[in-house]
Amino acid sequence: MPQPEKNKKVIKELPIFSFKSANELREWLMGNHAVSEGIWLRIYKKNSGVESVTFEEVLDEGLSFGWSESKRINGDEKSYLQRFTPRTIGTTSKRNLEHVKRLIRENKMMPSGLKALGLDNLGKMKKR
Repeated sequence: MPQPEKNKKVIKELPIFSFKSANELREWLMGNHAVSEGIWLRIYKKNSGVESVTFEEVLDEGLSFGWSESKRINGDEKSYLQRFTPRTIGTTSKRNLEHVKRLIRENKMMPSGLKALGLDNLGKMKKR
């Protein structure tokens, strides 16, 4: 299981993590989605030569567990940092609802992800 990067600056009190795959991120979320206030994800660029979870995988796993990606900042020449925190109940974009429908079909949505969308959004999703 990945650990926070050592000897690295903690940005706004959130630790920095990097994950090699969506499965590794999913494992971390299974154990931490309900207890963590959030993290900074180090995502390595495609041409970096470093195995890394992709932004698209972060989006899917975040939606599955009720987490949201937000602010993105430069990391170094090979990576960037993406803020990744529990989603607040509120509006969800049509684009994300399409992702959620696919994740439901793939049996990847978790109860925490469905709850974070809110009942109104679930009703809208079923109508689409």
